[in-house]
Amino acid sequence: MMFTSARNLVRLLAVLLVAGGVVMVTEPVQAQGRSAVGVVPGSAFLQPRDLGGVQARPADDGYARHLRPPLPGGAQRYRSQASLRAQGAVVIDYPTADFHTALVEHVAVYRGAGAARYLRELRTVLRCGGRTDAVGQWTVVRAGVAGRDSLLIRLRERWEYPDGQPLTHTTYVIVARAGRAVVVLADLGWEYGSGDRVTVQRLIGPALRRAATLGRTEA
Repeated sequence: MMFTSARNLVRLLAVLLVAGGVVMVTEPVQAQGRSAVGVVPGSAFLQPRDLGGVQARPADDGYARHLRPPLPGGAQRYRSQASLRAQGAVVIDYPTADFHTALVEHVAVYRGAGAARYLRELRTVLRCGGRTDAVGQWTVVRAGVAGRDSLLIRLRERWEYPDGQPLTHTTYVIVARAGRAVVVLADLGWEYGSGDRVTVQRLIGPALRRAATLGRTEA
């Protein structure tokens, strides 16, 4: 028999002990289940006043999943993700001097020291020249770009044009912590064009201030 609640899975473990024709049933035992991951409120993301009037929109489930958050080398290396409490992502069609570009902002809130642990795990995986995996080549361009617990990362991926000609596409990503919240801000570029590090460096400050309301308590 099984009972469920919002936070825990309660199992009734019945142990039948047959002794002298008497059947005994033990007391119910509660098994701890992993809490469901909540949703980050819209106020924690970049707002139109931060973006020159542009309105962000919710990201589709499959859009830029490899950046929500970045897990170079595989998810098995990041035990911090077990302490994820809430997360969300938006897409921003951001105007530039030449045209426009696609930005992705992911905000996650962790229990306990999970946010700090994630940054430690990420730094460990990317030390000594970065990491190449099935997604592409991840390299730390600069540490401390938006505070002590932050990294500017370059992701290079092998793509092809419609005619089959190869190209290298570059995405710039900043991962930064604000208390128990972690902000990922990435410039994906537009279509086959690469992203720009200047754009994410300019916007990460406002992004951290918005997300800081979710993670005031330092891990």
